[in-house]
Amino acid sequence: MTVIEEHFRSADLGEAEEYIRRSYGNVQLDADDLVFEESSTGDERFGLRRLNVEGGYSASCDLEAVIVVQSDDGYEWEVGGVRGTAQSPVLFQPGTLDCRLQDARVQVVALPVDVLTDVARTVYNDDTLTLSFDGASALSPALSMAWRSTTAMAFDAEPLFGNDLVRASVFRSLAVSTLETFAAVDETRARRETVEQQQTAYRRAVAFLEDHASLPITIDDAAAAAGVGAAALARAFRTHSLAGRTPEEHLSAVRLDAAHADLVRAPLGGSVTVAEIAARWGFAEAAFVRLHRRAYGVPPGELLGL
Repeated sequence: MTVIEEHFRSADLGEAEEYIRRSYGNVQLDADDLVFEESSTGDERFGLRRLNVEGGYSASCDLEAVIVVQSDDGYEWEVGGVRGTAQSPVLFQPGTLDCRLQDARVQVVALPVDVLTDVARTVYNDDTLTLSFDGASALSPALSMAWRSTTAMAFDAEPLFGNDLVRASVFRSLAVSTLETFAAVDETRARRETVEQQQTAYRRAVAFLEDHASLPITIDDAAAAAGVGAAALARAFRTHSLAGRTPEEHLSAVRLDAAHADLVRAPLGGSVTVAEIAARWGFAEAAFVRLHRRAYGVPPGELLGL
Protein backbone atom coordinates (compact mmCIF):
# COMPACT_ATOMS: atom_id res chain seq x y z
CA MET A 1 0.00 0.00 0.00
CA THR A 2 1.09 3.54 -0.71
CA VAL A 3 1.80 5.97 2.13
CA ILE A 4 -0.38 9.06 1.87
CA GLU A 5 1.17 12.26 3.23
CA GLU A 6 0.01 15.84 2.96
CA HIS A 7 0.61 19.15 4.69
CA PHE A 8 -1.50 22.27 4.22
CA ARG A 9 -1.28 25.72 5.78
CA SER A 10 -3.03 28.88 4.69
CA ALA A 11 -4.32 32.16 6.06
CA ASP A 12 -6.56 32.58 3.01
CA LEU A 13 -10.19 31.72 3.80
CA GLY A 14 -10.96 30.58 0.25
CA GLU A 15 -7.97 28.25 0.12
CA ALA A 16 -8.80 26.83 3.54
CA GLU A 17 -12.43 26.23 2.56
CA GLU A 18 -11.41 24.45 -0.63
CA TYR A 19 -8.98 22.20 1.25
CA ILE A 20 -11.42 21.36 4.05
CA ARG A 21 -14.16 20.56 1.51
CA ARG A 22 -11.83 18.20 -0.31
CA SER A 23 -10.87 16.48 2.95
CA TYR A 24 -14.17 16.41 4.83
CA GLY A 25 -16.98 16.73 2.30
CA ASN A 26 -19.56 19.46 1.90
CA VAL A 27 -18.24 22.29 4.06
CA GLN A 28 -19.57 25.80 4.54
CA LEU A 29 -17.23 28.02 6.51
CA ASP A 30 -18.33 30.90 8.68
CA ALA A 31 -15.16 32.76 9.62
CA ASP A 32 -13.46 36.15 9.57
CA ASP A 33 -9.77 35.70 10.39
CA LEU A 34 -8.42 32.20 10.05
CA VAL A 35 -5.09 30.40 9.84
CA PHE A 36 -5.73 26.74 9.09
CA GLU A 37 -2.98 24.11 9.21
CA GLU A 38 -3.30 20.36 8.83
CA SER A 39 -0.81 17.51 8.51
CA SER A 40 -2.13 14.12 7.43
CA THR A 41 -0.63 10.70 6.84
CA GLY A 42 -1.65 7.06 6.59
CA ASP A 43 -2.69 4.74 3.77
CA GLU A 44 -5.90 3.34 2.29
CA ARG A 45 -6.82 1.73 5.64
CA PHE A 46 -6.47 4.65 8.04
CA GLY A 47 -5.59 8.32 8.28
CA LEU A 48 -4.00 10.41 11.02
CA ARG A 49 -4.54 14.16 11.00
CA ARG A 50 -3.26 17.02 13.13
CA LEU A 51 -5.08 20.34 12.88
CA ASN A 52 -3.91 23.68 14.24
CA VAL A 53 -6.46 26.49 13.95
CA GLU A 54 -5.69 30.12 14.76
CA GLY A 55 -8.90 32.10 14.87
CA GLY A 56 -12.24 30.38 14.51
CA TYR A 57 -14.72 28.95 12.08
CA SER A 58 -17.91 26.91 11.94
CA ALA A 59 -18.38 24.09 9.46
CA SER A 60 -20.93 21.51 8.42
CA CYS A 61 -19.14 18.40 7.15
CA ASP A 62 -20.45 15.34 5.32
CA LEU A 63 -18.42 12.47 6.74
CA GLU A 64 -17.86 9.32 4.69
CA ALA A 65 -15.59 7.55 7.20
CA VAL A 66 -15.69 6.80 10.91
CA ILE A 67 -13.56 9.41 12.66
CA VAL A 68 -12.43 9.82 16.26
CA VAL A 69 -11.57 13.34 17.38
CA GLN A 70 -9.52 14.55 20.34
CA SER A 71 -8.97 18.23 21.07
CA ASP A 72 -8.51 20.89 23.69
CA ASP A 73 -11.39 23.11 24.75
CA GLY A 74 -11.45 24.89 21.39
CA TYR A 75 -13.58 22.24 19.64
CA GLU A 76 -17.37 21.98 19.86
CA TRP A 77 -19.62 19.64 17.87
CA GLU A 78 -23.26 18.85 17.19
CA VAL A 79 -24.81 15.73 15.62
CA GLY A 80 -28.55 15.14 15.48
CA GLY A 81 -29.22 17.75 18.15
CA VAL A 82 -26.64 16.29 20.55
CA ARG A 83 -23.76 18.60 21.44
CA GLY A 84 -20.41 18.20 23.11
CA THR A 85 -16.69 18.86 23.13
CA ALA A 86 -13.75 16.62 22.25
CA GLN A 87 -11.68 16.98 25.41
CA SER A 88 -12.29 13.22 25.70
CA PRO A 89 -12.13 11.22 22.45
CA VAL A 90 -15.41 11.32 20.55
CA LEU A 91 -16.50 9.14 17.63
CA PHE A 92 -18.48 10.34 14.62
CA GLN A 93 -20.11 7.98 12.15
CA PRO A 94 -20.72 8.80 8.48
CA GLY A 95 -23.24 11.60 8.12
CA THR A 96 -23.44 15.30 8.89
CA LEU A 97 -21.18 16.77 11.57
CA ASP A 98 -21.52 20.40 12.61
CA CYS A 99 -18.51 21.77 14.46
CA ARG A 100 -17.01 25.00 15.74
CA LEU A 101 -13.24 25.43 16.16
CA GLN A 102 -11.67 28.37 17.97
CA ASP A 103 -7.89 28.49 18.48
CA ALA A 104 -7.94 24.71 18.55
CA ARG A 105 -5.42 21.91 18.27
CA VAL A 106 -7.08 18.72 17.09
CA GLN A 107 -6.10 15.11 16.43
CA VAL A 108 -8.24 13.01 14.11
CA VAL A 109 -8.15 9.28 13.35
CA ALA A 110 -10.13 8.29 10.24
CA LEU A 111 -11.11 4.71 9.35
CA PRO A 112 -13.13 3.87 6.20
CA VAL A 113 -16.37 2.10 7.05
CA ASP A 114 -15.72 -0.93 4.83
CA VAL A 115 -12.25 -1.41 6.27
CA LEU A 116 -13.42 -1.10 9.87
CA THR A 117 -16.33 -3.43 9.14
CA ASP A 118 -13.93 -6.08 7.85
CA VAL A 119 -11.92 -5.84 11.08
CA ALA A 120 -15.08 -6.06 13.20
CA ARG A 121 -16.25 -9.14 11.32
CA THR A 122 -12.88 -10.78 11.88
CA VAL A 123 -12.59 -9.80 15.53
CA TYR A 124 -16.10 -10.98 16.37
CA ASN A 125 -16.18 -13.88 13.90
CA ASP A 126 -19.43 -12.67 12.35
CA ASP A 127 -19.46 -12.30 8.58
CA THR A 128 -22.96 -10.78 8.65
CA LEU A 129 -22.13 -7.96 11.07
CA THR A 130 -23.27 -4.48 10.07
CA LEU A 131 -21.07 -1.93 11.79
CA SER A 132 -22.71 0.70 13.96
CA PHE A 133 -22.04 2.54 17.21
CA ASP A 134 -24.59 3.44 19.86
CA GLY A 135 -23.05 6.80 20.78
CA ALA A 136 -20.18 9.18 20.39
CA SER A 137 -18.50 8.75 23.79
CA ALA A 138 -16.14 6.08 25.09
CA LEU A 139 -17.71 3.36 27.25
CA SER A 140 -15.62 4.27 30.29
CA PRO A 141 -12.84 6.61 31.44
CA ALA A 142 -10.45 3.65 31.44
CA LEU A 143 -11.18 2.88 27.78
CA SER A 144 -10.84 6.58 26.96
CA MET A 145 -7.36 6.53 28.48
CA ALA A 146 -6.54 3.36 26.54
CA TRP A 147 -7.62 5.07 23.32
CA ARG A 148 -5.37 8.05 24.11
CA SER A 149 -2.43 5.68 24.60
CA THR A 150 -3.14 3.90 21.32
CA THR A 151 -3.36 7.13 19.34
CA ALA A 152 -0.25 8.52 21.00
CA MET A 153 1.61 5.40 19.87
CA ALA A 154 0.21 5.80 16.37
CA PHE A 155 1.20 9.45 16.02
CA ASP A 156 4.66 8.74 17.49
CA ALA A 157 5.16 6.06 14.83
CA GLU A 158 4.58 8.49 11.92
CA PRO A 159 8.29 8.78 11.02
CA LEU A 160 8.31 5.00 10.39
CA PHE A 161 5.23 4.88 8.16
CA GLY A 162 7.38 4.07 5.16
CA ASN A 163 7.65 0.60 6.72
CA ASP A 164 4.74 -1.68 5.77
CA LEU A 165 5.04 -3.66 9.01
CA VAL A 166 4.71 -0.53 11.13
CA ARG A 167 1.66 0.73 9.26
CA ALA A 168 -0.05 -2.67 9.45
CA SER A 169 0.51 -2.79 13.21
CA VAL A 170 -0.70 0.79 13.73
CA PHE A 171 -3.81 0.19 11.63
CA ARG A 172 -4.76 -2.94 13.53
CA SER A 173 -4.24 -1.28 16.91
CA LEU A 174 -6.36 1.72 15.93
CA ALA A 175 -9.16 -0.38 14.45
CA VAL A 176 -9.45 -2.78 17.40
CA SER A 177 -9.16 0.03 19.93
CA THR A 178 -11.98 1.87 18.16
CA LEU A 179 -14.23 -1.19 18.32
CA GLU A 180 -13.48 -1.77 22.00
CA THR A 181 -13.59 1.84 23.17
CA PHE A 182 -16.87 2.74 21.50
CA ALA A 183 -18.66 -0.64 21.79
CA ALA A 184 -19.38 -1.49 18.18
CA VAL A 185 -20.55 -5.02 18.99
CA ASP A 186 -22.06 -6.70 22.04
CA GLU A 187 -19.51 -8.97 23.70
CA THR A 188 -22.11 -11.76 23.84
CA ARG A 189 -21.40 -12.36 20.14
CA ALA A 190 -18.12 -14.04 21.11
CA ARG A 191 -18.16 -17.66 20.01
CA ARG A 192 -17.19 -20.36 22.47
CA GLU A 193 -14.85 -22.98 21.09
CA THR A 194 -14.07 -26.52 22.17
CA VAL A 195 -10.59 -27.28 23.51
CA GLU A 196 -9.73 -29.13 20.31
CA GLN A 197 -10.81 -26.16 18.18
CA GLN A 198 -8.72 -23.82 20.30
CA GLN A 199 -5.64 -26.05 20.03
CA THR A 200 -5.99 -26.27 16.26
CA ALA A 201 -6.46 -22.51 15.92
CA TYR A 202 -3.45 -21.86 18.15
CA ARG A 203 -1.14 -24.18 16.18
CA ARG A 204 -2.24 -22.80 12.83
CA ALA A 205 -1.83 -19.21 13.96
CA VAL A 206 1.64 -19.82 15.42
CA ALA A 207 2.76 -21.46 12.16
CA PHE A 208 1.34 -18.58 10.13
CA LEU A 209 2.97 -15.90 12.30
CA GLU A 210 6.36 -17.61 12.18
CA ASP A 211 6.21 -18.27 8.42
CA HIS A 212 5.09 -14.75 7.48
CA ALA A 213 6.77 -12.53 10.10
CA SER A 214 8.78 -10.68 7.44
CA LEU A 215 5.57 -9.52 5.73
CA PRO A 216 3.16 -6.72 6.81
CA ILE A 217 0.72 -9.18 8.40
CA THR A 218 -1.65 -8.44 11.26
CA ILE A 219 -3.30 -10.59 13.90
CA ASP A 220 -6.44 -10.52 11.79
CA ASP A 221 -4.49 -12.29 9.03
CA ALA A 222 -3.35 -14.94 11.51
CA ALA A 223 -6.91 -15.42 12.75
CA ALA A 224 -8.14 -15.86 9.19
CA ALA A 225 -5.39 -18.43 8.53
CA ALA A 226 -6.47 -20.28 11.67
CA GLY A 227 -10.12 -20.18 10.66
CA VAL A 228 -11.37 -18.20 13.67
CA GLY A 229 -12.06 -14.62 14.66
CA ALA A 230 -9.45 -12.44 16.33
CA ALA A 231 -11.25 -12.55 19.67
CA ALA A 232 -11.34 -16.37 19.49
CA LEU A 233 -7.65 -16.44 18.63
CA ALA A 234 -6.84 -14.30 21.65
CA ARG A 235 -8.71 -16.79 23.85
CA ALA A 236 -6.83 -19.66 22.23
CA PHE A 237 -3.49 -17.99 23.04
CA ARG A 238 -4.55 -17.30 26.63
CA THR A 239 -5.30 -21.01 27.01
CA HIS A 240 -2.46 -22.63 25.09
CA SER A 241 0.53 -20.28 24.93
CA LEU A 242 3.13 -21.74 27.30
CA ALA A 243 4.91 -18.39 27.40
CA GLY A 244 1.66 -16.64 28.29
CA ARG A 245 1.83 -14.51 25.16
CA THR A 246 -0.95 -12.79 23.31
CA PRO A 247 -0.91 -13.17 19.50
CA GLU A 248 0.58 -9.68 19.24
CA GLU A 249 3.33 -10.55 21.71
CA HIS A 250 4.10 -13.76 19.84
CA LEU A 251 4.48 -11.93 16.53
CA SER A 252 6.70 -9.33 18.19
CA ALA A 253 8.87 -12.08 19.73
CA VAL A 254 9.23 -13.84 16.36
CA ARG A 255 10.31 -10.61 14.71
CA LEU A 256 12.68 -9.84 17.58
CA ASP A 257 14.32 -13.26 17.16
CA ALA A 258 14.69 -12.64 13.43
CA ALA A 259 16.21 -9.23 14.03
CA HIS A 260 18.63 -10.75 16.55
CA ALA A 261 19.67 -13.32 13.94
CA ASP A 262 20.38 -10.48 11.50
CA LEU A 263 22.57 -8.81 14.12
CA VAL A 264 24.54 -12.00 14.72
CA ARG A 265 25.09 -12.54 10.99
CA ALA A 266 26.16 -8.96 10.30
CA PRO A 267 29.97 -8.36 10.09
CA LEU A 268 31.49 -6.52 13.04
CA GLY A 269 32.18 -2.90 12.25
CA GLY A 270 30.31 -3.14 8.97
CA SER A 271 27.89 -0.68 7.41
CA VAL A 272 24.74 -2.26 8.85
CA THR A 273 23.13 -0.17 11.59
CA VAL A 274 20.82 -1.00 14.47
CA ALA A 275 18.22 1.37 13.01
CA GLU A 276 18.23 -0.48 9.68
CA ILE A 277 17.69 -3.88 11.28
CA ALA A 278 15.02 -2.52 13.62
CA ALA A 279 13.11 -0.97 10.72
CA ARG A 280 13.44 -4.13 8.64
CA TRP A 281 11.43 -6.00 11.28
CA GLY A 282 8.94 -3.25 12.07
CA PHE A 283 10.46 -1.81 15.28
CA ALA A 284 11.21 1.74 16.27
CA GLU A 285 14.93 1.85 17.12
CA ALA A 286 14.44 2.83 20.78
CA ALA A 287 11.87 0.09 21.32
CA PHE A 288 14.11 -2.46 19.57
CA VAL A 289 17.07 -1.58 21.80
CA ARG A 290 14.92 -1.94 24.91
CA LEU A 291 13.33 -5.23 23.83
CA HIS A 292 16.65 -6.71 22.68
CA ARG A 293 18.38 -5.86 25.95
CA ARG A 294 15.50 -7.41 27.89
CA ALA A 295 15.49 -10.60 25.80
CA TYR A 296 19.23 -11.12 25.22
CA GLY A 297 20.91 -9.17 28.01
CA VAL A 298 22.92 -6.87 25.74
CA PRO A 299 22.08 -3.84 23.59
CA PRO A 300 22.00 -4.70 19.88
CA GLY A 301 24.82 -2.30 19.09
CA GLU A 302 27.30 -4.54 20.93
CA LEU A 303 26.64 -7.34 18.44
CA LEU A 304 27.58 -4.97 15.62
CA GLY A 305 30.75 -3.88 17.39
CA LEU A 306 29.44 -0.38 18.00
